[in-house]
Amino acid sequence: MGTPLNPDDMQSLLTHDRRYQRASAILTDQWQRIIADEDLAYRQQITIDDLQFAKALLASETLTSQFEFDHYAGVQRLRQHYGSQLTSSAQHWLVQKYL
Repeated sequence: MGTPLNPDDMQSLLTHDRRYQRASAILTDQWQRIIADEDLAYRQQITIDDLQFAKALLASETLTSQFEFDHYAGVQRLRQHYGSQLTSSAQHWLVQKYL
């Protein structure tokens, strides 16, 4: 059994709101769909909040993914895959534990 989601995350999961759609798109490699739906350029990039929720969804075993947050190689794979689609603060957040 995975780690329980906090109430805000559970609400997003149950309603499949925009926050959930963004996090699940990262994990399922469907980010291009998110970019197409966003009018504002700054919302087309992956933020720390998106990554934190995606990590929580993995930890709760709600979703599975080819990407992993638990080790350096997994984080690097995610960074290489999404590259400039990650904000600079999101890239830093991913590796801060390894610096």
